[in-house]
Amino acid sequence: MTTGHLLVSTILVPLVGAGLLCGLSRLGRSVVRRTALGVTLVTFTLTCVLVARFPADGVVGDGFGVTTWAWFGAEAPWNIRLSVGLDGLGLWLFALSSLLMCTAVLVSWESIDRDEPLFYAMLLLLEAGCLGVFAARDIILFYICFEFTLIPLFFLIGIWGSEQRQYAARKFFVYTLAGSLLTFLSLLAVVFWVAQHTGRLTFSIPELTASLRTHPLQPVSWQLAVFAGLFAGFAIKVPLFPLHTWLPLAHVQAPTAGSVFLAGILLKIGTYGFVRFNMAMLPDATAMCMPVMLWLAVAGILYGALVALAQRDMKRLIAYSSVSHLGYCMLGLFALNRLGMQGGTLQMINHGISTGALFGLIGMLYDRYHTREIRQLGGLARRLPWLACFMLVFTLSSIGLPGLNGFPGEFLVLLGMFQRAWGDAPVVESGQLHVISVLAVSGVVLGAWYMLWLVQRVFFGPLREPRAAAAHPITDLKRHELAALAPLAALVVWIGMHPAFFLQRMAPTLDGVTAVTQESLRNRAGSVARMPGAPEPDVAQVVRQEGSTRVR
Repeated sequence: MTTGHLLVSTILVPLVGAGLLCGLSRLGRSVVRRTALGVTLVTFTLTCVLVARFPADGVVGDGFGVTTWAWFGAEAPWNIRLSVGLDGLGLWLFALSSLLMCTAVLVSWESIDRDEPLFYAMLLLLEAGCLGVFAARDIILFYICFEFTLIPLFFLIGIWGSEQRQYAARKFFVYTLAGSLLTFLSLLAVVFWVAQHTGRLTFSIPELTASLRTHPLQPVSWQLAVFAGLFAGFAIKVPLFPLHTWLPLAHVQAPTAGSVFLAGILLKIGTYGFVRFNMAMLPDATAMCMPVMLWLAVAGILYGALVALAQRDMKRLIAYSSVSHLGYCMLGLFALNRLGMQGGTLQMINHGISTGALFGLIGMLYDRYHTREIRQLGGLARRLPWLACFMLVFTLSSIGLPGLNGFPGEFLVLLGMFQRAWGDAPVVESGQLHVISVLAVSGVVLGAWYMLWLVQRVFFGPLREPRAAAAHPITDLKRHELAALAPLAALVVWIGMHPAFFLQRMAPTLDGVTAVTQESLRNRAGSVARMPGAPEPDVAQVVRQEGSTRVR
């Protein structure tokens, strides 16, 4: 099987599985669960083959596994195609989607007791949509998959969620849909700008990106307008402070599987969109908006951490931690240098693994005690040693303990930010970038505070359980729960000990994006230095910067 056919098959398997589940509704709960798990395992196996075939140096030319069909026929006046392929940016998010769906199915093994065929069908449709987002090479296909992910998650929250599930589902849907409509209009503006200057109407993402290198959107105010439209959809998806208000409610009300996949994958669609479209297509606007984006990122880091400290609901605490951790991803990406870009992208993967696992563990605790209130639990390590062990591992991963996956990502993000602030920043912006860098470091301390506080309160000290727990025996992790957590724990150690395996495969793609934004930053720095009243540039500093740029 060719790589292209393998990629297409990987995306189609969940769709076929969703249809199959609808036909198995009368065969019993066990058959439905095993079928759903089988479909996700097949998808994950195919994904592993794709990862194994991906070049170790990350150089894929025009794409890896590229397959294209003319959607409306070759003679249609518009060039809309069903085109899929992977590069260093999409590869790991594609692979993580298939892995976390296995986790989502396993953590739902006993917690879902009604409408199981529909529930698992929604999960598989959600997986197919996410795989399509990260593999799409056509704007129309990207947008269809981007919007399609809203539908299954809306039903997952609205049908199988908690008490306020319908309100949470509506808020999630309205927020994300409103932003994505502006994103679509902005993408169309890019398409018609390129068509006007090249005489070719195309929706191909690689072609549009290449054309904008020679025919950038002008004047810059137009770039800023398109950047703002894309920002509306992607920032809500991240979610970037202050557009995060839908996230804690959605997490608290969603079933465990929904929270696992929402935190692990769906939030990354926003950060992925910023790199794929805002940075790659609009480098001048990206350079101009860099300080604002960095301030929003560090505001999210601190706000999410401080609010997490005040939470008494475990799930809500982890939800606000996502706001903080996604702030680090955005901080690294908008440092606009090699270190920051690689660190931000790696941290997207790390957050998906660690936070997805943490939501799974909290769901397992809820299945046993039917509460998420921290004050009602304590000393559970003596009752649930395996669960406590996994909770500690993923907590240490989340706070960036050296040797685990959170450390290399956060370390590269902070290195990239410090390099931007003290090495590459224009003189007029260096002061505020220094402040942002210091504030970002303080977020690391706050993150360790609220996560370790959670583990200490719930798992250590005197044994404390709800009275209702005495009515039924409390058991440690079951086999399917161990199967859900063990692969994620292995990845935590693997990435922590050998991040180069992942960084090498994403580096060439990210370097291409970094190169265009670096050029825009240099041009902007030069224009700022020439403004009347601007301080005279430090010649020695300019020489050092140019020299370091050539070395990189």
